[in-house]
Amino acid sequence: MIVNIDHIGLSSTNFKQHHQLLTGLGYEKVLQEDDLENLNIKKPYLTKFNETHSLALYRKDKVYGIELLNHGQLTEQPGFIYPYNKDDSAELSENSILNTCVVASNDIGASTKFWATFGFLPDGTQDNMTRLRFNAMTTGLDYYLLLRHIAGEYKYYMDTKGFNSIAFISSSVDKEKRKIDRKEYPTSRIDQITVNDRLLDIFFVTGPSGEIVEIISYA
Repeated sequence: MIVNIDHIGLSSTNFKQHHQLLTGLGYEKVLQEDDLENLNIKKPYLTKFNETHSLALYRKDKVYGIELLNHGQLTEQPGFIYPYNKDDSAELSENSILNTCVVASNDIGASTKFWATFGFLPDGTQDNMTRLRFNAMTTGLDYYLLLRHIAGEYKYYMDTKGFNSIAFISSSVDKEKRKIDRKEYPTSRIDQITVNDRLLDIFFVTGPSGEIVEIISYA
């Protein structure tokens, strides 16, 4: 069962610069791990696979957590997700609305069905975009997605410039994977990684518009 959203991923080859940006927006760094083993299950989601990567997790009350990810390179292809900004910019800034993300979709109906798998349910419209709401079981907080229609099909990666993925916390990745496999969305196998001295079970899901979703539970 999905119980919460852990973070959205942000590619970075300059943690110091992004640390200044995030702390300026009220985020606090809760952990950083350098030269972690890179999981083989991530190979399809990277333009180039390196044996190690680094990450830093930032949190702020009542908004999406943000995880900086350094996979050793950045490509210019944009990601499918970014925090909503009243200026219609994908760049993170003081104008970003940090409990709401815009996600690209080439089929709004299919994307609505996909996100419902993780607990995001229809909640009207905003700025002419379909709005979905997720209510976290563990905190009662609401998070939002806005589905922006785009033409064409895209392959997204976790080492492209900007935001690149969204991660959920599940009470059981095994049960979650079986449920998602029954819906016939592509999934990776389950793997394990130790972060901040905690062993995590992880797998990835690919959505109908190329969305990258990470599912995490504590082993």
